[in-house]
Amino acid sequence: MNWHLVTSVFVVVVLKIVGMTFFLFYFPQIFGENNDGFIPTGSYGTACSKGWDFYQGKCFFLSTDELSWIKSKNYCEAQGSSLAIINRPEELKFLQDIIGAEKYFIGLTYKSTEKKWLWINNRLFNGNITNQHPEFGCVTIGLTNTYDAASCDISYRWICEKRAE
Repeated sequence: MNWHLVTSVFVVVVLKIVGMTFFLFYFPQIFGENNDGFIPTGSYGTACSKGWDFYQGKCFFLSTDELSWIKSKNYCEAQGSSLAIINRPEELKFLQDIIGAEKYFIGLTYKSTEKKWLWINNRLFNGNITNQHPEFGCVTIGLTNTYDAASCDISYRWICEKRAE
């Protein structure tokens, strides 16, 4: 019998057991409920508040309540964020993948004085809006893979965004 091999295997097994014990003991203290509302996000050095989803340096909050567009905007601002500004197709896909079968307001509105769709940061929208109607001055995403015009006064869910910490 090769005692060196048996001893090596025994040492490896003991180290794994000790390591796993420390991991299981300290894991709840590091990532448990007492983490001041922050959760790990899968991206080293960043965190989003509890209930927010991380994607490429941003934190997104998807509401479960429904409000008008202006009340949704006010809610986001009270949280230190803004209605979502979707800059890239990948970002739109990420949000659509987690939305499900709901419509959500985003930070895109029609400025009738300028006859343009503008993001809430006043940047011009360079895309297509479906379901356009003279009474529809806000935009939702969800249900379809497009940006859909909607009435600003009807209550929908909404998406807030802010930079990850």
